[in-house]
Amino acid sequence: MLKFGIYKKEQLKNKAGFKNLIDKDKKISITLYDQITEEPNADELAELILLLFSDERGAYKRTYQKRFEEFDAKVLALLKTIFKENDSLTFHDVGVSNGRTALDFFEKISLIFPNIQYTASDYNPAIYIIQERNCKIALSHTGKILEILFPPFVFNVIKRDSIRHYSINHLVRLLVQFFVALPMVEKYKLKKIQARELMLFAPKVLNTAKTDPRFQLRQHDLLTPLSKPVHVIRAMNVLNPSYFSEDEFFKILKHIHEGLNSKGVLITGSNQEADTTVDGGVYEKNKDGFDLVEQSGEGSPINNLILKFKK
Repeated sequence: MLKFGIYKKEQLKNKAGFKNLIDKDKKISITLYDQITEEPNADELAELILLLFSDERGAYKRTYQKRFEEFDAKVLALLKTIFKENDSLTFHDVGVSNGRTALDFFEKISLIFPNIQYTASDYNPAIYIIQERNCKIALSHTGKILEILFPPFVFNVIKRDSIRHYSINHLVRLLVQFFVALPMVEKYKLKKIQARELMLFAPKVLNTAKTDPRFQLRQHDLLTPLSKPVHVIRAMNVLNPSYFSEDEFFKILKHIHEGLNSKGVLITGSNQEADTTVDGGVYEKNKDGFDLVEQSGEGSPINNLILKFKK
């Protein structure tokens, strides 16, 4: 079979095509992401664009508003027993993808702890778009090709189409990647092609960061230390065994342990869709590792690694 993508802003205006878009697994080019910010349904369109887009590690950039409602309520009730409402809390939410669930939590917790400083970060919050003629290439901050737009094709290079179902797409992608995309990347490295930065945080998230100084957006790699200790670290849907090896998890847990103040709190968990049970937990930092304080569902996917960790 042959499959084309969506790469023009006008194609997004056909709401009747949204169901067809999802049913047939069509891809919307990430290059449209910064063209929809002024649309009245910008957040809806942003969610659609990110539906099938992933970073260079294969982690999808999508999140859903109000995804962790029940879990968040339990966590907030617990935090009120640990901290005082007038405390000046520092909070780092890591691996937030487009930041929608991070903003959800910030809006709730800031009502309880108004003196909060909330940092939301992601490994790949910005990508870079280079163009030559009609071909556009999306690159990660490390220079890895994420998407190739070669009209009418939209190729996700990280999460590729099935070779069995879309053999023609696969062949075209290989040819375009080798003869068009890679030479463009080389020109970019030699500064012969300019790139435009494209931030992948949701429009409402970007707007909140501009209007509320308590809410800040950052780039952060979990495999590197945090810049300064905080009271609470939140990691939702990112501490996933499919993303990291066991050795990498111990490095991450070391950075989290060092990045928490004494008696600091780690919040982590994951689910599949909004309104489904979060398998997660809340952990308190001790001298050598972490203590489980609260469990949700079946617990964190890496609960055993967290409890086994010793600095």
